[in-house]
Amino acid sequence: MAITLDCDGLDPSLFPGVAARAPGGLTYTQVIDLIAGVGNRGRIVGFDLVEFYPPADIDGLSALTAARILINVIGTIVRQS
Repeated sequence: MAITLDCDGLDPSLFPGVAARAPGGLTYTQVIDLIAGVGNRGRIVGFDLVEFYPPADIDGLSALTAARILINVIGTIVRQS
């Protein structure tokens, strides 16, 4: 399975670096739980993080969140091996 995470779907308090911010998106915990759930149901073979817009990022918060999500995806893939 391949996962594509659209950053517009994350709550802007967590990920402000998108072109069109909208409140009420996914929290960090929800994203990590979704990734873990996919990892439990099948082998993850790819991951995309799309719609990140660095000029709109506030104090690097989106970049930090993206890195934390990516680390969790890598950890999930490693545990599958």
